[in-house]
Amino acid sequence: MTVPKGDYFQRQGDPDAEEKAQGQIAGLLENWRTTMANRSGVMSREDGSDLRGDELRTPELNNSRRSAETQGQPLEFLTVPDQADHAIVAFHNLMNGLDAMMINDARDELLLHLTAEFVMIRALIEAATTALWLLGPQDSDTRVARALRLRHDELIHSLHLAKNYSTFAGTLGGEEYRAQERFVKAQITDLETVAADAKVPWSTVQKSLTPSAIANEGGAFVPELGGPLTYWYWSTASSLAHGEPSNLRGLSDMKLIGVDHRNRPVAHVEPSAVSIYRHLKVALQLISKAHQLWNDRARGHN
Repeated sequence: MTVPKGDYFQRQGDPDAEEKAQGQIAGLLENWRTTMANRSGVMSREDGSDLRGDELRTPELNNSRRSAETQGQPLEFLTVPDQADHAIVAFHNLMNGLDAMMINDARDELLLHLTAEFVMIRALIEAATTALWLLGPQDSDTRVARALRLRHDELIHSLHLAKNYSTFAGTLGGEEYRAQERFVKAQITDLETVAADAKVPWSTVQKSLTPSAIANEGGAFVPELGGPLTYWYWSTASSLAHGEPSNLRGLSDMKLIGVDHRNRPVAHVEPSAVSIYRHLKVALQLISKAHQLWNDRARGHN
C-alpha cells in the first residue's frame, strides 16, 4: 500500500469533481426550494378530468354499506388522486428535512452525512415512484386498481401490526388491541365492497406490492431513466441507507487510516458528494415527471 495515511485511495470523483458536486447539490436544493417548497394543500383537479373520473369510481361507502366496526371511521385514501397527492406531499416533506439537514442555517456551507442522506433519498425515490406508478397508466381501470392495491397493502401491514399487539393483549390486559385487529379486518371487508363497486377484481387488489416493484414500474414512466435504472438507484440508496458494507465501499469515498495485521488497508468511509448528487438528481427527475403527469391527468377534456 503506497497511499499515505489520510489520503483518499478511492473517490467517486477527483477533488474538483467532488467540489463541483457539492455546488450541484446546493443548486438542486435551491431550485427545489424556489419552485416547490411552498406548495401546500391538496392539488386541484378539474371536472371531466381523468383524475376526477378515477375519483368518482371509488366514492366513500355510506353507513348502511359499511361494517359495524367502521361506522365511525370510513376508509380513507381510496382514490387515485388521494394516494398520488399523499405521495407527492410526502416527497416534499422529506425534501424539507433533507434541505434542513444538509445546509446550515447561514446557508453558506453544505454538510454531508452519507447514510443519513441515503435514508432520505431512498424515501424520496419511493414517494416519487409511487406517484408515478399511480398516475402513469393511460387507462382508468389500471390506475384505480393500483390505488386500491396500494390501500390493501397498507391495510395488510396494519393488520400484521394489530395481530402482533393482539397476541400480547392478554398479558397487557387491553381489549383495545383485539378491537384494533377487528377494526382493520372490517376495513379490508369495506375495501372489498369498494373494489366490487369499481369493477376491480378482488384478486387484483390482493396482489402483493414491494417498494422495489413500484420503483421499477413507476420509473418506467420517465424515459430518460426507465424502470431498471430507477430500480438501481432505489436499490443502491436502500443498501447505503442500511449501511450495507458492499455498497458503502462501492459508492463512498474512502480515506486510508492504516493497515490491519494482514497488511490490508483500513479506511474511513466518507460521504461522496458525487454519489449523493447523482441519486438526488434522479429523485428530483422522478418527482418532476410525477407533477407533469398530475397536471395531465387533472386537466379537463374539452
